[in-house]
Amino acid sequence: MTTTRKPKTPFHQRIVIGVEIETYSINVSDHKIGRRLSRPRPGLSESGERFSRDASIGSEYNSRPYTTVRESLFLLKAGLRKYLRGLYRSREEDTDYRVPLFVGGWTNRFAGTHMHISVANRKLSKKEATALSWHIHDQLPFFIAIGANSPIWDQQVTGKASNRFLRGSATYFTPVRRGDLTSVDTRELVYSPGRKTKPGTLEIRVFDSNLPEYVVANLCLVKAVCLRWLKGEAAANRMSHADYLLARQEAATKGMKAKLPWKREWIPVKDYMDRFLWEHREEFDAMDIPEEIYEVLRLLKRGYNGARLIHDAVAIAKKEHPQTWQRRFAKRYRSGLGHLLSGNTLQDFSKELLTPFPSTDRVWLGRKRGSIDE
Repeated sequence: MTTTRKPKTPFHQRIVIGVEIETYSINVSDHKIGRRLSRPRPGLSESGERFSRDASIGSEYNSRPYTTVRESLFLLKAGLRKYLRGLYRSREEDTDYRVPLFVGGWTNRFAGTHMHISVANRKLSKKEATALSWHIHDQLPFFIAIGANSPIWDQQVTGKASNRFLRGSATYFTPVRRGDLTSVDTRELVYSPGRKTKPGTLEIRVFDSNLPEYVVANLCLVKAVCLRWLKGEAAANRMSHADYLLARQEAATKGMKAKLPWKREWIPVKDYMDRFLWEHREEFDAMDIPEEIYEVLRLLKRGYNGARLIHDAVAIAKKEHPQTWQRRFAKRYRSGLGHLLSGNTLQDFSKELLTPFPSTDRVWLGRKRGSIDE
């Protein structure tokens, strides 16, 4: 009698990540930005994804779990596209609905992106989650700088990259010491033991709400750390808790202009990024990352994260007409989102916002003579 063996899960698919994205909304009839609920048309959600109401911000999208990077980019954009109700046929034309605005702050509420990490084919125990959190913890300042996307607060342009993080940290994602993992849902790292319909996960709560390309770029960085842990290798970077607290504040304040400690040496984020990518080059090679995401990583190295994109677009709208800048920005954002979620690129999105896009022609990732994307 022969037994059929289950096919072995590829190494990079053993780390499974799902995302939750909280959003502001843009009303399509008058292009007002607010917190009214955005929903797709009934019956459009696929198995594993959910469009829900968030008590604080209004709307929240919960993705299905992703096992590959290509899957995450395709399915995330396809899922978020369902918010664009005007693209779908109906007996009655929708004239009063809202599309999402993926920013971490606009009025005085916080919108974030949360990542839930699990391991394929088995339950993630608290012991395992704690071991994994040791690897992730000291990379959080880097993730904060990369994911910053709330330069606006109380409808005012600020000089901060992540107002959401600076203003909400004490309440919604308080800092923890390395290895101190609990299930208290207001910490920056949280262990969720799961339930019958949901596996146990390690949740990262420090990311701002963001566009899908930036979310997936962040997901790649997180997954690289997780794969390194899964191989049993030591964490790529360590810092003291005092440096850690300073670094997370620096990252949220300055974004991609910050300096962060890499093995006790405080270096610019773009240099930190190169060291991170080089240390995790084997993990990046295993993930089979699409070119669109490598392009986002190059943009990030040029200092162009979500906060910079929003800041520049708002500055242009305010210069044109200070009295109507919010509606001008919202109208362009809505148009750009239609392009972005229909298969186009961040460059196309940027054109709709009228923001200049930096060239990435001569940008390498990792080391100049051995870029990881070659």
